[in-house]
Amino acid sequence: MPHPIDERLFPASRLVAIAALAVMAVSMLATRYHHFSSALHLADTSWAVFFLTGLWFRQVRVLGGLLALAVVIDLGSVWLDGAAMASCFSPAYPGVLAAYAALWGVGRLVGKRATTVATLPAQLAWIAGGIIVGSAVAFGLSNVTFYAFSGQFGEMAAVEYATRTLPYLGGYLTSAATYSAIALAGMALINTLREGARVRRHG
Repeated sequence: MPHPIDERLFPASRLVAIAALAVMAVSMLATRYHHFSSALHLADTSWAVFFLTGLWFRQVRVLGGLLALAVVIDLGSVWLDGAAMASCFSPAYPGVLAAYAALWGVGRLVGKRATTVATLPAQLAWIAGGIIVGSAVAFGLSNVTFYAFSGQFGEMAAVEYATRTLPYLGGYLTSAATYSAIALAGMALINTLREGARVRRHG
């Protein structure tokens, strides 16, 4: 008899899914605008949020809503901080949104695969691999487009730019993995508590 799929890492109800989405949106508001995140010493949660929403939600409208939220936050940053944040918007800015979409897409692919394996370790392995691949793709997209279209690098060679920026990949990957691990642990805890309450009610 096949083992049942372990679903502890995924929203177990519509209410849990909505709550998770709301928490992730609030986390972007709290950490994406650097005036708040710098004061609290928090890294931006955006990469983890887009990966996790791909993992947990397959509706493209969720991606569209989060991309719109990211743009609104960035526009708000420019409005509040003026020239200090205006450099965020250049012809390369769509590359940032493409990077987020790539993270969501990788998360979505991993979610489809992870829900077909029976064991928690196998799911975690797929998710960990997805975070690594998604972060690498997002880092590449955002930096290639920034180098090519921002107009800030003049005659700098692409190899030199890559050499200077590649060391930052580790920080982005670490932040995405840390936030994702916290979110997944929280989801597993919520589902375990819900299941325990259900058993007690019907036991």
